Amino acid sequence: MSSNERREKLLQILKKSDKPVKGSELSAQLQVSRQVVVKDIALLRASGLEIIATSTGYIILDSVKNEFKIRCKNHNSDQELYEELQTIIDLGGKVKDVIVEHPTYGVLKAELNVTTNRDLKNFMQKAATNEFKQLSVLSPDYHIHTIEVDNEEIFEEIKNELKAKNILFE
Repeated sequence: MSSNERREKLLQILKKSDKPVKGSELSAQLQVSRQVVVKDIALLRASGLEIIATSTGYIILDSVKNEFKIRCKNHNSDQELYEELQTIIDLGGKVKDVIVEHPTYGVLKAELNVTTNRDLKNFMQKAATNEFKQLSVLSPDYHIHTIEVDNEEIFEEIKNELKAKNILFE
């Protein structure tokens, strides 16, 4: 394998890993010395990639995940809101935001960052108070979420499940 192919493989290993990868593991997988890995990391950094060395291995900062927009029907109840968000996170998605298209103010967006059941519980507690109004009340039919997933297959699974539950706006 050429040095460019090796660096590409090294990059793929780091991108696929959800935790730091030790230099010794990289050198074993790539069948090169640890010093070659160090040099390859330096070259990848020089090309603009944010690869950092931690005490437990190398990681890529801000490794790009797949983001998709999805339209969902507006809710008639907090239970429907809960089911929508729970479906997305149960299948491995992160609900980054909610977007509505207001007839007067245009596009309005709010960060949600709901990834875990704890995040969802906190969000639903806020949604249950009188002080908190969902953005979806400002739009007559649907709202949009930006969903972050590890791969497109997970997004398709989320989309299919939302469609089966009659949540997807088509």
